[in-house]
Amino acid sequence: MPVVAADCPTLVKQALAATDTICQETGKNEACYGNISLKATPISKSDRFTFSQPGDVVSVSDIKSLQLSPMTIDTGEWGVALMNVEANLPAAKPANVTVLAFGDVTLENNVPSPTTIDMYVAGRDPINVRLVPNLKAGVVGTIKPNNAVTAVERLADSSWIRVKLTDSEQTGWVKSDLVKSGDDLNTLNVAAATQPYYRPMQAFTFKSGSESQSCAEIPKDGLIIQTPEGAGEVQLWINQVVVKLGSTVYFQAQPSGNMTVTTVEGHATVIANGVTRTAVAGSSIQVRLDADMNPVSSPSLPQAYAMSDVENLPIGHLKRKISIHAPLSAAEIAAVQQEQSAPICPANCPPQGNNNGNSSENGNSDNCPGNSCHNGTNNNNGNGGNSDSCPGNSCHNGTNNNNGNGNGNSNGNGNGNGNGNGNGNGKNNG
Repeated sequence: MPVVAADCPTLVKQALAATDTICQETGKNEACYGNISLKATPISKSDRFTFSQPGDVVSVSDIKSLQLSPMTIDTGEWGVALMNVEANLPAAKPANVTVLAFGDVTLENNVPSPTTIDMYVAGRDPINVRLVPNLKAGVVGTIKPNNAVTAVERLADSSWIRVKLTDSEQTGWVKSDLVKSGDDLNTLNVAAATQPYYRPMQAFTFKSGSESQSCAEIPKDGLIIQTPEGAGEVQLWINQVVVKLGSTVYFQAQPSGNMTVTTVEGHATVIANGVTRTAVAGSSIQVRLDADMNPVSSPSLPQAYAMSDVENLPIGHLKRKISIHAPLSAAEIAAVQQEQSAPICPANCPPQGNNNGNSSENGNSDNCPGNSCHNGTNNNNGNGGNSDSCPGNSCHNGTNNNNGNGNGNSNGNGNGNGNGNGNGNGKNNG
């Protein structure tokens, strides 16, 4: 029987209610087929991959892509999928990020299937696990002799191995000549030295339809991502844009258009092209995308969203119950924009004035990290550590003296505009 437009609210309610029922047992790192229709492409052909009808559940690590259907009035089709994605949090805070996709949405997993091998310390002494593959980098843990550790990735030349610490699930790097294994290192996925460790569907390409809906009750095509309560920020990599969430956020994205990050609860920090912006509840941020869904602009300043754009979102079908925040008022959005519109200087700008950096053991003296500029005199004395006098997006005028030992960071005037002198002394051994 054909469905008329007046049945739109009923169709939406039925589709979401069915998803609630058949997907309630979806576990960690699993995707559930909620409502017709959608198409899934596996990373590799396998008889065990079945994702063709409502209620089917598969591991997100087996999914290459998902394509959901837009609402079709005459057939009543409307694609809905639910995913529980492991949050990149310490093991002490195990939790899932809920991803609810609906309508004309395509998701492509940018994380290869996980690889693991067991490794052991090659010598008789404990070895350090470092934040990045560099002997001068900070230590995130240690591995004792005869203790097994799980290796997950390697550098292209296999000189460093990324391992997962047993007690915390945190990852870090060890030199390959300090560990041994009976397995072949070449079976591990290759990662860049600066690339964070993303688990399946923590990094993905996403696009949604842009056509207007046939009736107002249908939420506009997109996806909602909700982080667990009290878990802190969860970082995702969406369309090559870093998004840090502690909230419930609605995403839309079109090729050669915008990715819109709409925060209906909590906050979302968006980082693209070296610029960081935060969308608090009641506001949204946009990043311009090219035809391949890659960012070509910095994030915009937050803007108040229209209530009509969010009032029909299916928030009642999320794990954590929330209320949609009212759009920020003109005065509220002006205050938020003023707070985030401090001078942003070009990245890698040369400092102005005098800079004296004295460091032994290849310590780093960084006058202008990120988007920052300095005027005046900056003196850095470090022993194997980093002294950053202008972190983030900030400009400083005056004199800043920093003395740091170990891997501590000594920051002068913080993230503001300072005229005068700032002295910071920090020591952190380990």
